[in-house]
Amino acid sequence: MTAMTLAKRRKMALLYWGIALTLALAGTLYYFIVWYSKAYTNDAYVGGNQVYITPLHHGFVTSIHTDDTFLVKRGELLVELDRTDSLIAFDRAKEELAQTVRDVCGLFHQVFVYQSEIEIRKAEFVKAVQDFEHRWDVLPESGVSLEDYEHAVAALRANYFALQSTESLYDKALALVQNTTIQDHPLVKNAADRLRDAWVHLYRCNIYSPVDGLAAQRSIQVGMWIASGTQLLSVIPLDQIWVNANFKETQLRHMRIGQKVKITSDLYGPDVVFHGKIVGLPGVAGNAVSLLPPQNLSGNWIKIVQRLPVRVELDPEEVKLHPLRIGLSMEATVDLHDPGPLVQSSTAGSPTYETPIFKSEELGDLQFIDTVIADNLDPALSDYLTIPLDLSPNSLSIPTAIETAIQTNPETPFVPPLPTNMELPEEQPIPEATVILTDQAIVPSMEELTKALEGFSLEEFLEEALDEKETPEIVLNEENTYGSR
Repeated sequence: MTAMTLAKRRKMALLYWGIALTLALAGTLYYFIVWYSKAYTNDAYVGGNQVYITPLHHGFVTSIHTDDTFLVKRGELLVELDRTDSLIAFDRAKEELAQTVRDVCGLFHQVFVYQSEIEIRKAEFVKAVQDFEHRWDVLPESGVSLEDYEHAVAALRANYFALQSTESLYDKALALVQNTTIQDHPLVKNAADRLRDAWVHLYRCNIYSPVDGLAAQRSIQVGMWIASGTQLLSVIPLDQIWVNANFKETQLRHMRIGQKVKITSDLYGPDVVFHGKIVGLPGVAGNAVSLLPPQNLSGNWIKIVQRLPVRVELDPEEVKLHPLRIGLSMEATVDLHDPGPLVQSSTAGSPTYETPIFKSEELGDLQFIDTVIADNLDPALSDYLTIPLDLSPNSLSIPTAIETAIQTNPETPFVPPLPTNMELPEEQPIPEATVILTDQAIVPSMEELTKALEGFSLEEFLEEALDEKETPEIVLNEENTYGSR
């Protein structure tokens, strides 16, 4: 081997080693400059909302208006249920409201009835007062008997307490309707709420899509009986899509909210790149929420690096151009250069999902309720449909002497004024009437009368008992004179 050949080989070796060192240095620089500030994973999948369609109440499926993979629009009719039971409940609630309105009108009329009854009782009470005062004035001059006076007192008391009872009934009836209108009466409001509930139940026999999206997971057939809460199908809104990138816990060291992410999918290949950003870092690792969490206290413990799902928000315009489906495999690369927080400092930016379709459930129900109330309202009470009834309770004031007479009771009898120059004698029992027979006739005993009556007529008995004497005369003892009872 010549010296020239050795020099040439030495030169080539140096060239090779120079190239190798250059490539190694370039790779090292590229790693530290580019890849060291990036985090990559192919454990990423498309996530999104799945809106499950369920019925409010049970029933038979009468119609289905879509199927899997078909596009549905928000507010579009999806499923119809049999309306028979709901129609019956609706008609029953309507009849209950109508009857309740009529009953409440009766309560209002009852107040006015007792008002008129009070006026009648007042007139009767005034008459009794006048009768009492007239007898009170002439009693000291013996212008009226004590019996007549006591009857006047009793009539006064009876009329007063009849008036008091009627006023109590009036207050009782007034308490049911005071300061309320017929339309806002609690009984009417309660019946109206039941009708509203029946209205909503009837409306929900038709099930509408709450969002735009693709129908999926249909599990019902026409004619099937379904229970309340049964999943009928689901709707996948294509504009509510994100990516869950499952990074290792060691990769999350420099990962922050707001960092940019480049994502590719197996569906569209590496030519279609989705651009997104991190909007949320996980609050729990997957092993902690798995069906069978690991028992790390066991003796055969093996450390496993955990993965945590990082939520990546995609560009909506890119998703419209290249729609994604829930569950697709993705590859994500995060640029770790940009700083950001580990946890959101406010709730601003949180996603909001809503649908307005349920606001139409009660459209027209209040107008229908007003119609039912108006159709069953007594025309004489039309003013009280919206104007509250405001009446005051009745009160009665009477003179002291009349009040004393009214409050008479057996324990404390009312003592009338004494007649002029006359004192009431002590109370004596009223003697019974005595039969006095002429010529010392003797009245037979009860046993003799009973025995004598056997087999005899009344005329024969009298002839034998009296022995054809003069007819006896019945008089009262002279002691039975004017006195107190």
